[in-house]
Amino acid sequence: MTQEQLAEKAEIDTSYLGQIERGVRQSPSIAIVGKISRALGIGEGELLADREEDASYETHADEEIGIPERIARELGRMTPKEQRLYERIFRTLRELSELKD
Repeated sequence: MTQEQLAEKAEIDTSYLGQIERGVRQSPSIAIVGKISRALGIGEGELLADREEDASYETHADEEIGIPERIARELGRMTPKEQRLYERIFRTLRELSELKD
């Protein structure tokens, strides 16, 4: 499948898809990841799983960005089901923290 065909099938702009592929856009939204994965017929987790080659870069980059950005990056790699689970965990932790105060 060409980049143009994938962009059309995913209903996203071809130039935007090219930026994602080249790494210019390193954190596409969850909605965009979902569109691309559906167009390819694979799960979001599978689409984002092939990240071993970037592991050393990401480890170094994690030291330079804040916690919210790291959390957002990790959530972007998860399936919608995993994201909902983490949201519930986060809400529970926040509620427990408020009880402590």
